[in-house]
Amino acid sequence: MATFRPTVLTRVPLVLLDQARRMGADRRALLTAAGLAPQELKDPDVRIPSSKLWKLWQAVIHRVPDPALGLKLVEPRGSPVQYGLLGYTLSYSRTLRRALYRLSRYSRILSETIQVSIQDQGTRTRVLLESDLQFEALRHPVDTRLASIVTTLNTLSGKPIMPLEVELPYAKLADVSYHRRFFRAPLRFGRPRAALWFRSADLELPVVQADETLAGYLDHLAEEQLRKLGGSSLTEKVGRAPWSELGDGTPSLQRVAERMGISRRTLQRGLREEGKSFRAVLEDLRREMSKQLMHRRDLAVYEIAFLLGYADPGSYHRSFRRWHKTSPRTYRRAG
Repeated sequence: MATFRPTVLTRVPLVLLDQARRMGADRRALLTAAGLAPQELKDPDVRIPSSKLWKLWQAVIHRVPDPALGLKLVEPRGSPVQYGLLGYTLSYSRTLRRALYRLSRYSRILSETIQVSIQDQGTRTRVLLESDLQFEALRHPVDTRLASIVTTLNTLSGKPIMPLEVELPYAKLADVSYHRRFFRAPLRFGRPRAALWFRSADLELPVVQADETLAGYLDHLAEEQLRKLGGSSLTEKVGRAPWSELGDGTPSLQRVAERMGISRRTLQRGLREEGKSFRAVLEDLRREMSKQLMHRRDLAVYEIAFLLGYADPGSYHRSFRRWHKTSPRTYRRAG
């Protein structure tokens, strides 16, 4: 059974290329560095492997060395419709809350490396953003995604909706001045996940172009896109579920089953019918992500072990030798 390999809508790298060019980066050089051919980007509604978007991000970060790059890439008045169907479903929602729920439901159409969830806690609402560990390690994509949510809410409502608090899954930066100016809210560094807190009342504000009849029609189109994305086998669905939890240690069968909304027994039985075990799916996921993270020269081997949920580097070394018949150090030198 093949390992789940996430994809992104071509609109995502197209927007990133336009934003990077605005900051002075050369488009052709970025495409070459990312291994992207121009013909791959001709149709904005086809999909490419998210690994190519990751390489594009690497290229942009290398060519625009700015600690606030992720925030500066976001246009203050950018319209969500640049992201196609997903953007339109948000733009015609009745309220900001409805728009966020649609973002949570349909974000996989845009990118299979992102999961958005909405958590109501009294007068405050948390918008939780979970990303592929590769992208979180780069940091700037996390900043861009958080900033895009804030600017989207402002655009949809026509009002200055700012977060109450921002949670960032990386260590505090030496210079946080731009982040403070952008978010105008307390910054909480070193958190397990990226998140934005908003006043619940602010999310009840109407969307300027609200049209729930049209939004309902777009919902049908979006649901059809979700069905076409594939990943219909239980093995593939399980492969998507734990990658955002690896940094917290080895995901348990029970936790992944709860995340998928099924019982532990149902998950075990379904995987067995497909000739897989939960342990084998997790092994496939770690092996695939390990290869990708080993190309990150700024990550030490022990850091990769932590990102993949290993309790100690020694366990990761043993797994790596089993997968590749060599040590992580030798593998990295050969690459």
